[in-house]
Amino acid sequence: MKVIFRFFKRFLLVMLVMLIGMLLMFYLLAPVYQFSGPVPFSGKKIYNPYTNMRSSDWKKYNFQVQSKAWMGITSGRDNTNTLIDSIYHQLGYDHVATSDYQKINSYQSEQPAYIPTYEHGYNAFKTHQVCIGAKKVLWTDLILWQSLSMKQWIIDLLQKDSRFVVLAHPLLRNGYTINDMKYLTNYQGIEVLNNLRVSLEHWDEALGSGQIAWIISNDDAHDVRNSNEVGRRFTLINSPSTNNEDIMAALEKGNAIGVDFYRISDEPMEEKIIRSRILPSLISVEVSHDSLIVTIDSLAKEIRFVGHGGKLLKTVHHTNLAFFVIPITEPYVRTEIEFDSHSVFYLNPMIRYSGNDLITSKKASINPSATLRLRILYFILALVMAYLYRRYRIKN
Repeated sequence: MKVIFRFFKRFLLVMLVMLIGMLLMFYLLAPVYQFSGPVPFSGKKIYNPYTNMRSSDWKKYNFQVQSKAWMGITSGRDNTNTLIDSIYHQLGYDHVATSDYQKINSYQSEQPAYIPTYEHGYNAFKTHQVCIGAKKVLWTDLILWQSLSMKQWIIDLLQKDSRFVVLAHPLLRNGYTINDMKYLTNYQGIEVLNNLRVSLEHWDEALGSGQIAWIISNDDAHDVRNSNEVGRRFTLINSPSTNNEDIMAALEKGNAIGVDFYRISDEPMEEKIIRSRILPSLISVEVSHDSLIVTIDSLAKEIRFVGHGGKLLKTVHHTNLAFFVIPITEPYVRTEIEFDSHSVFYLNPMIRYSGNDLITSKKASINPSATLRLRILYFILALVMAYLYRRYRIKN
């Protein structure tokens, strides 16, 4: 019996060492990047993500909710796929994409509306990403501290197999710092509104640096039976249908709204269901020359126009129509619409550009020489550690 116990103990130890070794290997593989730094938007043209939108085409979506996965080890262990579908359907959602940790949930994958989605990341500081339109799961991650280069490396790896990469809840545990947003690139969206955190500063910093980053708003619910966790933050997408391709195309154009639906603490689910089905509607967002004109179907408490760095440029009170002349010096202008119910619509920005297409001009690329120097340093450290270990063994 003792022999079996020792064998089992040794086996577990070997497996643990192998796992730790594999996770540390990702640090050895991570390259060093060189970053261009901020390249703010500029130009006489203004990109309007809501061009050709129709007020009757708004679809209510959520891309962050966890179901029972990995034998119930991860959060969401009490959420079944059918329960998630039922709750969100009652709350008036057109579709909910379950984003299990490191797993693409295949529930209703035969349906045209199905969008393969998962939440990537198992590191200590919650530097996570929501991968929308994912082909497969990426297992590479850096479980402890991550440098700017490491964060960019993960984003680049995810981009290979995911159509729309979203930086998840940046403010949570400071997974992404404000300074990170000046340099990181090659992603499509930011989860600005999350049940746990609101990351407006991160969004403005990214936009100010010249990064095209569309808003995503999610519940990130771990218990869908809790009214505090569901139906609070969602994304309205302007699309003619819930077909996968139509939704993805609208997201990529920025034809969506982030909604912060006012939460009444511990509100009975039945009351929340009724309240959540009564939403104002964005009628139109137009740009004529340099004038931005926003129209909604009901009276707003105030409409705010926000510019570079989150600077408040103009506020209009008690109206369903507001306009703002975008100064040539403003690289982007976004709109916030707050209602008397305290719910807020966050619109994607109007962005200045030149040339034929709106592009992100800031760059991040691997620096081969710096990467080589780092790996030589790793090798020297490994030799030193091996030498010290050998001396220790000889003495003992």
